[in-house]
Amino acid sequence: MNKSILLIILGSMGLVVATELSANEVLEKVMNRTKGIDHSFQLSIHKQQKEKPDKHQILKINLHWPSAGEFSRMSYVETLAPDNLKGVKFWEHRYKNASPSKRWMTMPITEKLKDVTDKNPNKNEFNFSELEITQAIINNHNNKIVKQSRLNDRDVIILESVQQSKKKIRKKLWIDKEEFFIMKAEFYTKGGRKSKTIDLSDLSVKNEITFPQSIHVEDLRKKIIYEVKIENINILPTFDINDFNPIGNDVESN
Repeated sequence: MNKSILLIILGSMGLVVATELSANEVLEKVMNRTKGIDHSFQLSIHKQQKEKPDKHQILKINLHWPSAGEFSRMSYVETLAPDNLKGVKFWEHRYKNASPSKRWMTMPITEKLKDVTDKNPNKNEFNFSELEITQAIINNHNNKIVKQSRLNDRDVIILESVQQSKKKIRKKLWIDKEEFFIMKAEFYTKGGRKSKTIDLSDLSVKNEITFPQSIHVEDLRKKIIYEVKIENINILPTFDINDFNPIGNDVESN
């Protein structure tokens, strides 16, 4: 009897610990789980769209957090495939003083450097940033924990975020309760219709950090399916810092 009472008490304590975090605090843990840890990985993206030929793209993504200086994070992306986009590069600089981020890319064929800071991502292509959590995203959404559940044999927190703008776009996130990475996401229109689903699986542990290696995306409105593989994950690689700065003085503006 005493053992039963003890188990009930311990179970209740566990429930309190699990639920004491607010929705914003959970999202901040997602945001910070790899903060300050330099790493790189390769994205293999396969796109299927009805009545259109399949597309395949390979990107190498490098992320660096400088310990000193004005930048909070520097990103450098190389396009490895297809051949007509091979060599196209992308840079992003984020600032410690919360100034707006700056972005550049080299153009196909001409390799001319272009400032794309104000250019919105192509909504018809896979956008990895849909799974990213930033402080601005946390602040610009009304966030709440819906419930706790199980997904793929892991305990998860189901969290709902509603955009504060007139669009009122809503999304639900399934977040691993122990390591705080996103396992699933659903996006809804203002009218409440499900517009996109993202499922992450094939977990791998690198330097005690868990990474999903497979991403399945279904854009229900545009009838597009993406199969994404995350490969060649490298934690704390030796970077050439010069790679994280756009090279060339001839910058084409928008």
